[in-house]
Parts: sequence; C-alpha cells; structure tokens
Amino acid sequence: MKDYFNTLTGALVIVYHSKKYLSATLIIALAIFFFNVLVVNIKLLFSTFSFSLLLSLLYGAAVSMAFSSIFILAILSILAGIVAAMSMFLIQRQIAQQGEFSGALGMSSSSALISLIAPSCSSCGIGLLSVLGLGGFFALLPFKGLEIGVLGIVLLVISIVQLSKKISINMCSSFQERKD
Repeated sequence: MKDYFNTLTGALVIVYHSKKYLSATLIIALAIFFFNVLVVNIKLLFSTFSFSLLLSLLYGAAVSMAFSSIFILAILSILAGIVAAMSMFLIQRQIAQQGEFSGALGMSSSSALISLIAPSCSSCGIGLLSVLGLGGFFALLPFKGLEIGVLGIVLLVISIVQLSKKISINMCSSFQERKD
C-alpha cells in the first residue's frame, strides 16, 4: 500500500509540476460537474439562454440535490479531471520521447465516461443516463443509485493508480538513461 501511495504522489508531483495540467484538471472537472447538473435542462437552457437562467438552474440543482449526491458528483468530477490531465501528460510525453502513442487511454477513458453517465442525484437521476431514460431504474437500487457513483469513484481511483504507475515507470527509465 505504501508503494502505491509513493508512486501516486510521485506521479502527481511530476504531472502537476506544469501549471497547464492543473488548469486542464480544473476546466475538465468544472465541465463535467456543470454538464451533469445542467443536462436535464439542456433544451431549456439552449432555447432561451441567459446567465440569470443558468445561475437559477445551478442554484435549483444545488438546492434540490442531496448533499451526498453533490459530494459524489464533485469527487467524480475532480477525479475525472485528474485522469484526463495524467492521460494528457502521458500521451504528450510518449509522443515527445518516442513519436508514438501506446494506448494510455484504455482504462482512463472508460472510467472517465462513468463520471459523465453516472447519476449524481438519485431523486431526479441527474446524469447522462437520465437523458437516456434510465434514471428511474436507479431509484430501485438499495442506495437509490449512489452505487453507480461509488463504482465510478473506484474505477477512477484504479485508473489514477494505473496511470501513475506508467508515469513513474517511464520517469525512472528515463532517469536511468540520462544517468548512464
């Protein structure tokens, strides 16, 4: 467990040494959060867009959602932003070093997709799955759909650990090459 933690912290330090990855994480996290909150009212928002309507919809979602739903959505959004930033870092580094792409998006893209489709609000089924008509199904689950959010968090954490291993392994081999 200590090795995983050291690998993870080392990879995060390497990735977030550049401010562009921190910016990417924040932008992606906010985009996922706002997308999940606003997706139910997307037609209304685009038909009569105004900033006051946007703020009212955000306020209405914050008031109507349970704290656990908002918390899970925030965690999912932040973790998806971290996965995206780490994937971008790994892809850019691999392209710069080898001129090729070696599939760093496999698990990270699938777990980030979970954060987009998982409902964060069990009462209204906010999330892309509710647009597809599956929001009512989650109300039948024992924890009213929060299981899907927790599953998304677990998958994103596993993805972050796997990406951090790739980042750390490549950094160690690059460091050894420079040292020799």
